[in-house]
Amino acid sequence: MDIESRLRVLESRYRQALSTAVGAKANYLALLDEPGSTPAAIQRAKLQWERLEARRRAVAARMGEIEDLEHGRTD
Repeated sequence: MDIESRLRVLESRYRQALSTAVGAKANYLALLDEPGSTPAAIQRAKLQWERLEARRRAVAARMGEIEDLEHGRTD
């Protein structure tokens, strides 16, 4: 697979990861403001958001690595 194709695939994964992370953060913040939310539910939502955010960052890092390959950088 060439570099451009790999980047397109990663960009698609990034958009999906970003979308799910934003949704998870919104859910977490909503639970914080909801008077009936249990601490356990808030903690689960926070962990879910953090997990999805870590995935988004990992995809972004991989995109950076591929872009560096494309430009011949090996820092």
